[in-house]
Amino acid sequence: MNTSSKKGFTLIELLIVIGILAILTAAVVVILNPAELLKQARDSQRLSDLDALKNAIALYLADSKTFSGLGNTTCYASATGATDCATRTTSATRTTIASSTARGVDGTGWIPLALSTITSGSPLQNLPIDPTNTSAGSLYYSALFDTSALTFELDATLESAKYIGKETTDGGNSTSVYETGSAPGLAL
Repeated sequence: MNTSSKKGFTLIELLIVIGILAILTAAVVVILNPAELLKQARDSQRLSDLDALKNAIALYLADSKTFSGLGNTTCYASATGATDCATRTTSATRTTIASSTARGVDGTGWIPLALSTITSGSPLQNLPIDPTNTSAGSLYYSALFDTSALTFELDATLESAKYIGKETTDGGNSTSVYETGSAPGLAL
């Protein structure tokens, strides 16, 4: 009696397993949505950057008691070519735009404040810039200052579904950008 048994998978069994794996892979991609996860990561970085910048400017202001050298009508932007910087605010007086990608904290950065002169030292190594930092789509940081009231506002556009709601609940006067700072109502 010759009993030889072949062990292995048939072509049909392999195709069924491959099909099931393809369906599971597609489901994971749809559920995790890698593009949205990248947007969330960039937004998380934006919120962290603006918080660090807000604290550094507040420390600078507490130390120097002035915003010398800054313009009340100037909107400072972290991306060159940010022509809509002045329109991020409802104030009609914001007409001048100073845009740069420079990151120095010695007064040569996109915000021309000498944070390095803070008595305890600058809390930032470099001025943060937006993870995308492009004027296309308004994905850059901007700063507005009121030199007489010694208040300021920092703005960024958020892009993820998870964080975009913060643009309307941040206490600012614009619903299309995230605003933070020391200005009452963030209405600079």
